[in-house]
Amino acid sequence: MPGPYDDSLKKLISANPQDFISLVLDAGNFEETLDHELKSVHIYADALLKAIQNGQPMLVHIEFQSGNDPKMQERLLEYNTLASREYDYLPVCSCVIYLKRDGDIPQSPFIRELPNGREVVRFHYRSIELYNVSSDELQDTGLVGLLPLLPLTKDGARHEVVEKMITSLVSAERTELLWFGYALASKVFKADLNWLRRRFAVFNDILRETPIYQEVLEEGMEKGIEKGRQEALQQELQRQRETMLRIVLERFPKIVRLARKQVEDIEDSAILWDLIVKMSTVQTAEEAKQLLFDVTEDEEN
Repeated sequence: MPGPYDDSLKKLISANPQDFISLVLDAGNFEETLDHELKSVHIYADALLKAIQNGQPMLVHIEFQSGNDPKMQERLLEYNTLASREYDYLPVCSCVIYLKRDGDIPQSPFIRELPNGREVVRFHYRSIELYNVSSDELQDTGLVGLLPLLPLTKDGARHEVVEKMITSLVSAERTELLWFGYALASKVFKADLNWLRRRFAVFNDILRETPIYQEVLEEGMEKGIEKGRQEALQQELQRQRETMLRIVLERFPKIVRLARKQVEDIEDSAILWDLIVKMSTVQTAEEAKQLLFDVTEDEEN
């Protein structure tokens, strides 16, 4: 489920796998978190957990959905089948958790029929419409790991619900989950972010000490470093293009427009430096033009 909720929700499941098992299964016990990359076609589920139910191993597959995807049922079936195949054909319970109202959503089971009406697939899955669940209903489950989801419930976009979430997490001594609650609340309190920031400001020290904060900080630093590297590369490429165009302007002014067009899409620094050297040594405008055509063909290949 690409979108603004992705990272927070996936990390929330990783931090509280048993609570999500309990949300989806009756009498299910978490065993381990599995790799959610379904390698045969390189697609990613939001969460894939191994559980024990009635003494037997099984898998729990969870997808978060912020919009109404008309192909959601087909996607669930595909993930379900691939997950089972990936892990020794264990049975899989798939569950989609809808975060926002977006029209009528398809209901379980998914049925696929042949043109003659013969049924070939009947796929049952769980569907939870979080926006139809009240904050009290979610809290009454007693699953502390689900408390950060309170802002996404039917009445979640209210100050008192956030206060209830904070109080409950502090009371349960699960302050490390405040980060998730803050991240998810920020999605629904867009018009009241100042209040939200002030309310969580008292927990800044606690939030900074959590592993998830450190992980997000590290990810942000890595993205910042990569962004800086890419910006520096683009600046260097632009300097090389300008150097090459100055050479053309000085030696072969009639082909400057062609040169500008040919080099503007070159993204390989080595090719540009080679072009600069060669452009400095060719003797005629025709040779320069051929050089420009040749180098852009090399770039495309």
